[in-house]
Amino acid sequence: MEIQISVTKKYIAIPVWTEPVEAVSYHLDIYDGSAKLYHWMLPDVKSDGTDREPDYYAFLPASLQEREKTGSGEMPAGQHILRIETDAPFFDGKYIYETDEPDYASKDSVECIHYHASYGSINDPNGMVYDGRLWHLYHQHNPMNNRWSNMTWGHAVSEDLVHFRFTGDVLFPDDEGVIFSGCGIVNDRECFGLDKNVLLFFYTYACERIENGTKNRYFTQRMAYSVDGGSTLVRYPGWELPTIEGENRDPKIFWHRESNAYIMVLYLTGNRFRILRSADLENWETTCEMNLPPMWECPDLLRFSDDLWAFVSADGYYLLGGFDGYKWTAESGMQTLYANDLPYAAQTFSGTDGRTIQVSWIRTVNKGENWHGMMTVPRELSLGTDENGPYIRQSFVKEALSYIKKNKEGAAVIEDRYIRESLDERGRILSVEQLF
Repeated sequence: MEIQISVTKKYIAIPVWTEPVEAVSYHLDIYDGSAKLYHWMLPDVKSDGTDREPDYYAFLPASLQEREKTGSGEMPAGQHILRIETDAPFFDGKYIYETDEPDYASKDSVECIHYHASYGSINDPNGMVYDGRLWHLYHQHNPMNNRWSNMTWGHAVSEDLVHFRFTGDVLFPDDEGVIFSGCGIVNDRECFGLDKNVLLFFYTYACERIENGTKNRYFTQRMAYSVDGGSTLVRYPGWELPTIEGENRDPKIFWHRESNAYIMVLYLTGNRFRILRSADLENWETTCEMNLPPMWECPDLLRFSDDLWAFVSADGYYLLGGFDGYKWTAESGMQTLYANDLPYAAQTFSGTDGRTIQVSWIRTVNKGENWHGMMTVPRELSLGTDENGPYIRQSFVKEALSYIKKNKEGAAVIEDRYIRESLDERGRILSVEQLF
């Protein structure tokens, strides 16, 4: 099926029909002239042959390449023709429309202190950075179904670190690959010849290619930047960290002042991780490699003092130890941040001026909503000590103080109609419950 639509506005609203499966069987491609703007995979939506209203709409920039050329969210004036091609038998082009004001709001997301996107499936928090004015929370997003697929970066912002609002998708998959997890920093050392106020984002490009009849996966680390305060992300073509091993992914980068270098922690494969360093964010050398079972993916390396750091993985396991800018040395036994497996893939904000603030994805069970997945309320991490020794102490951020209640065991509790989070009295363990 081929559909043409004349566009004069900033966004096209694409109808989405959901299905409770992760398997994808069909494609939907959108072209501007000969340039392909979007490549989406769609589920096999069952139909009885009758007309079915869309479950929701995904709002996509109507002139993505112009946004990337200028690095600005502004769209060029004038009319152009978009061509849409799909082999999905259920897709009905009569529901497509254009708009200058995408509808990202929902009653659920406004009432809920635990962030979720207005539509589609979300998972890992990505690119978390505070720019001095706004808290930017990027995240994995599938705008085209309420199940995992089409990994894209969605964007949410907050003025108060508590109430985040979805502002749309900013980094999109293409024919060869999807956009996996990564981090964000302020370019305060003017790397890549870009201004110091530019935001830099490092992410994993997960590429699949059919070679001699075999599907091969290539995971490389890439970079994008924003000159308009994080609203538009532009892929930077001049830098790539080639595949080191397997499905290496999830780069987390920070500046290490004592050794005068940027540090990257990267997941490799199995339970293995690597530490790399660079003076300029362009040229990287490996300084340390660790095998840390049962840790797996989404690593973070957190400073609590000059002598004590924590190495944290997606599942909430962590080790306390030392880091000198080159080598990580574990000095404690394995500990955990979580009481159960609902919270996952946490990341900390950069640009926080000494505060260590963490957000985790909540792996909710979808019960027929047009959205899937939520985020925890941000927690501030510090170093605690009890009879068992030092540990990471968690507390809900001070900005959320008015939402915190104490239960009879002395635990701090935050809940809304969807999620209940509680931190035990010592702040050792986070427990998350789904209430819907």
